[in-house]
Amino acid sequence: MFLIVFVIQLLSYAQTTPQEMIEKMGRGINIGNVLSAPKEGNWAPALTQTYVEDVASAGFTSVRIPMDFFGDRTTGDTSVYSKAENTSANYTGTASDYVVNPAYLDRIEEVITWALNENLIVVLDFHGNTLKDEFLHTFSKKSKDAPYYTHPTSAKRAADNEKFRTIWLSIANRFKDYSVNLVFEVVNEPYFSLSANEMDILNEDIINIIRSTGGKNSYRNIIITGGGKNSFEAPLQISDQVLNMDNYLIATFHYYWPRDFTASASENHNDYDWGTPADKAEIDTNFGAVKTWSTDKNIPIYLGEFGADNEGGFNYNKNTYGDFGGPEEASRVLYHQYLAQKAIDLGFSFTAWDAGHKSGKTIYIEPTRTWVKGVKDALLGNTLSIKDNDKSELIKVYPNPSTDYINIKSNQPINSIELYTLNGNLIYSNPSKNITRIRWPTLEHGTYILKAQLTNGTHYYTKILILN
Repeated sequence: MFLIVFVIQLLSYAQTTPQEMIEKMGRGINIGNVLSAPKEGNWAPALTQTYVEDVASAGFTSVRIPMDFFGDRTTGDTSVYSKAENTSANYTGTASDYVVNPAYLDRIEEVITWALNENLIVVLDFHGNTLKDEFLHTFSKKSKDAPYYTHPTSAKRAADNEKFRTIWLSIANRFKDYSVNLVFEVVNEPYFSLSANEMDILNEDIINIIRSTGGKNSYRNIIITGGGKNSFEAPLQISDQVLNMDNYLIATFHYYWPRDFTASASENHNDYDWGTPADKAEIDTNFGAVKTWSTDKNIPIYLGEFGADNEGGFNYNKNTYGDFGGPEEASRVLYHQYLAQKAIDLGFSFTAWDAGHKSGKTIYIEPTRTWVKGVKDALLGNTLSIKDNDKSELIKVYPNPSTDYINIKSNQPINSIELYTLNGNLIYSNPSKNITRIRWPTLEHGTYILKAQLTNGTHYYTKILILN
């Protein structure tokens, strides 16, 4: 009798409920563009143990590691099968056609072991462009995905479905005895291609496959999302049937709104500052909708990705600013700070998106083992309070990009305005008090630094993209 009670207690201790897991995950970061690249090292340096150590020593408590098992990492060419409808009977393949490269699984196991040894919660996230091209896009009827689309009753769809599920069986078998601090995520951002119903079917199948392998996979936490709608609406699409089928599920969403700000280093997005009461209210409303759903469904929430482009579109690999500007630094820091703290306050966990020093969204700079400190501190809650860092007290400049003029709106009196090149050369100065509009002299197309000196002694800097 004593032995039975002991075993039950031991099993209970080993298990971690979804809510307990979310609390353990806390504040985390993605290691993006490494194992999810077609070849490790293509998009970012190959992952090193020191990278994982630095994540832990910085104070993060979880890490999400995107990984792509398609391409040459799994055998079985499904393109040999017809995409046409009513051809599924012509599918002659079997699960044995789809074998994950043992060397890739070994590499993943090595990386996961590094992270677990640092007491990090690890999210194994099925993620990557090859995954999109070979599987996710085959569900999409969007015009841009037409080359990939495969009819649901086709032989190729049967092959693709078996391949995806067989890969997950291989993953589950490899890690079934690993610590429950390893969490599985079914697939990254399926909602751009799969409908809600298609994603429900995929979730059910993968959950059942993972559970069938036994060991700690019998109660390992699994992260899922819905299909059909993206961002904060994605988890809301998961059916009750899926939610009620398992006791160890966590729902996830990603957040990159407003795109005009978070993607403002690109040519067609040009909102360089963020943090007004209206900006924050949008976050409050959208995150609040997720919280209401979470409470109603009794499913905890994981904010798997969020972030904004590098300040001014800066490239940490080339040490140059972008051609189209980008977020001004205080706004980028505040955006990360506000979303991170909002997630924690609502009882969510998070992993901010970081894709390394060659990417447009950088937090960790691998070659020097340093951090974009303002953003890192913001994520960890080591910055000024939200109230003290309120962007509503700063200057608004618009339009940006500009052509021959710019408007200035400030809650504080202005003493002077100066414009500098990115090399720090002063090219324009206006000492007029409380100026509200500036007409530029003839300037070359490019990005410049606007400096405003306020009467209270504060200096405000922002980047201006000037078009010709």
